[in-house]
Amino acid sequence: MTKPGSLFLLLALAGTPAPDTGRASSAKIHEVLGGPAGYIDLRNTGATTLDIGGWSVRACTGGAAPVELATMPAGSEIPAGDHFLIAAQGFGGTVHQLVVEAIVGDGEMLLDRRGARVDSVGWAPSSPCRENKAAVPCPGLAQARDAVSRDTDDNKADFGCVRPAG
Repeated sequence: MTKPGSLFLLLALAGTPAPDTGRASSAKIHEVLGGPAGYIDLRNTGATTLDIGGWSVRACTGGAAPVELATMPAGSEIPAGDHFLIAAQGFGGTVHQLVVEAIVGDGEMLLDRRGARVDSVGWAPSSPCRENKAAVPCPGLAQARDAVSRDTDDNKADFGCVRPAG
């Protein structure tokens, strides 16, 4: 590649989300409900406890890059097969590990502590959070994976509309 070509590639990649180097992780965005009473349910599909301290969730809000929504505090863990709930302030449920003002945007992205994308979901065709095809929008309902949190890296295939938890 020529030097001008290399520079162009570097500049083009500078504004993109972190690369998908963390895909082997057992952490999945299992369910999402947007809004001031919404939530993000993370699930550990692995056989051992997963340390998610320092990991973050970013929201795709229509801009060029996702914005920071939450950072998991040091010591945050998800036991094997269990869940970690990030809840908006208006969430009516009693179980949550982290509270944020609201679940915003047209998608959410989970990043490990190095900033590598682990998992994401987007329900707008232009959302930088989507994997392959966008999930079907679910007004008033949550987006959720199946019972085993199947992940084919295609949001349309992996997520469906369900009644919100809580």
